[in-house]
Amino acid sequence: MKRFLKRFSFLFLLFVTLHLVLLFAIPADQNQYLNAYNHKQRLLNEVPSPRIIFMGGSNTAFGINSRMVEDSLKLPVINHGLHGGIGLRFPMTEALPSLRRGDIVVLQAEYSIFFEETCNAETMPKLMAATRWQGATRLSAAEWNAVLTGTPMLALSHLKRLLLYPFRHSFDTPEPQDHFAYAASGFNAYGDEVSHLQFPSTAYVASSYKETRPVRQEFVRWLHDILHDMEQRGIRLVMLPPTCVESYFNGHYTSKIADALQSIGFPYLVQPETMTVPDSLVFNSGYHLNAQGVDMNTRRIIGILLSLECPKVTYLINEQ
Repeated sequence: MKRFLKRFSFLFLLFVTLHLVLLFAIPADQNQYLNAYNHKQRLLNEVPSPRIIFMGGSNTAFGINSRMVEDSLKLPVINHGLHGGIGLRFPMTEALPSLRRGDIVVLQAEYSIFFEETCNAETMPKLMAATRWQGATRLSAAEWNAVLTGTPMLALSHLKRLLLYPFRHSFDTPEPQDHFAYAASGFNAYGDEVSHLQFPSTAYVASSYKETRPVRQEFVRWLHDILHDMEQRGIRLVMLPPTCVESYFNGHYTSKIADALQSIGFPYLVQPETMTVPDSLVFNSGYHLNAQGVDMNTRRIIGILLSLECPKVTYLINEQ
C-alpha cells in the first residue's frame, strides 16, 4: 500500500509540475481571442463618461458598429461583449467598479444563459490565462469548476504552441489570411469584432431544437442584484434581447425569459422578435451577423436608444 501511495504521489506531483510548466513557463498567446477582454477593460477605465456600454456575449461583439452609434448619439461607445462561454457573471462583476454615474449600459444577454451555466471549460481557463489570473479569487464555484476542468486542455494548447514555434517563429495565434479565425487582433478600437466582415458567410442551418427548460432562478436573482446595484450607482440600464437570426430565435427563445425579467423589474425594452434578422444575414452562427446584418442591427439599436420608449437615455443624450 505504501509503495502504491508513493508512486501515486510521485505521478501526481509530476502531473501538476508539467501543467505548471506548460501554463506559466511558455509565453502567453497575445493574439488569443479572449485577450480582447483586456482591451475592453482598459476602455472602461480610460474612456470618459457618460458612455454607452454594450454588454453581452458574442452577439454584441459581432453585431454592432460602435462608430456608427457614437456618431449618431454623440456619446463615446464601448463594446464590452466578447464570448457567451465566459458567462455574464465574471465580466459584469469585474466591470462594475469601472462603471460611473451617467453611463448607459445596454445589456443583451444570450438566451441560453437563462437556462444553463454557460461558462465552460474551453473558454474560462483561456480567459484566466489572458488576464494573468486577475480576478481568480472572485470566481464563483461554477467558474472555478470550468477553469479546473479545462486546465489540462489549456496546458495542451500551450504545448502545441511550443511545438509550432520553430515553424511560426511566434507563440501567438497567427493572423487570419484566407479564412476567418478567432483572434484578439480581429477587434477594433471600440471593441467590435470586425475582421469577420471581410470573409464570406456560412449559411445558417436551422435545427429542430425547441427550448423547454425552466429558467434558472439563481441566475435571475443574481441578475436582479447586479442590475439593482448599477441603478443605485446612477447607471442607466437598457435591457434589449440579443440580436440573432430568425431560425435561431424560433428554437431558443421562450416567453419564460421575458416573464423572468419582468418579475425582477428589468423588462426588455422591445419585443424579442423585433431584434431578429433574416437568416441570410448570418455570418457563422445564429448570433454572428455579416456586414449587412451588422449595419441593419446597428441602425435599429440607434433608433431604439433615440426613441421615446427610452426617456432616460433620450434625456441624457439631449443634455450633451
